[in-house]
Amino acid sequence: MPHPKPLVQRGKQLRLGMGWFLGPQEAIVSHRSRAAIGTGVASVLLALLVGCSSLGAATQPSPTEPPLPPVPGPWSPSEPIVVPAPLSEEEAMEQRADDLKSEASIDGLVDPPVVDLVRWTSYFDWGQTVAQCLRDAGFNARGAGGVISYPDGIPASQNMAFSLAFYVCNSKYSLNPTYSQTLTADQWGLSYDYDVEWLVPCLAAFGVTASDPPTRETFIATALQQGSPTWMPWSEGQRVYSEKTWQEEMNFMETCPADPPNEFLWGV
Repeated sequence: MPHPKPLVQRGKQLRLGMGWFLGPQEAIVSHRSRAAIGTGVASVLLALLVGCSSLGAATQPSPTEPPLPPVPGPWSPSEPIVVPAPLSEEEAMEQRADDLKSEASIDGLVDPPVVDLVRWTSYFDWGQTVAQCLRDAGFNARGAGGVISYPDGIPASQNMAFSLAFYVCNSKYSLNPTYSQTLTADQWGLSYDYDVEWLVPCLAAFGVTASDPPTRETFIATALQQGSPTWMPWSEGQRVYSEKTWQEEMNFMETCPADPPNEFLWGV
């Protein structure tokens, strides 16, 4: 979960559970670069997982929000896979400590506070949980799944205060490092099936036509070799919705999660 501090001050910067990217014109996300997850590993610009355990169950919009299009029903794999064993609590806490140390160093936080873990989060709830914490700290943040948006941007004068607030919030609600383990061939195959069977139709419901997929074998081989696939239809949708209002973008991210439900991909 390399975190991230915004590179420029814009109104639509996004902070991701596994990385970060900028607003509409600066970068496009590759949401499955899993190799460098950590609270402060800023070497990965392209990384995002928006896992969700209840696909297709979007909440009803308020009268002031844009209406949500009809999307496919819940997805499940035709054949469950054997997933890696989750990290033990001790292993997870050790990884969390290393990640927070890296985050503090990258953000220039000298002698950061020791913050107890309130609870682990997943790609289903990291964004909204940390965003709420940031709002409580006075920053306008909105989150969905594994991503956080800052509709007003972060003023340069508030950079250090923001970095400290994010450090504290991310410490309280750290993404469980279990999800940072390297994906197996079976996991990549399941991701491919999800993309083709569920995500592409969900994108179509939002008016996004995804590019043609490679073969399943090519997708898996490329992902294993590079740490991420070259075909990433969710990023194609994000490219379109990064140009829209933050609420439309959040609706898209909440409704069309980038990755399969955690219980199928990770078993937890």
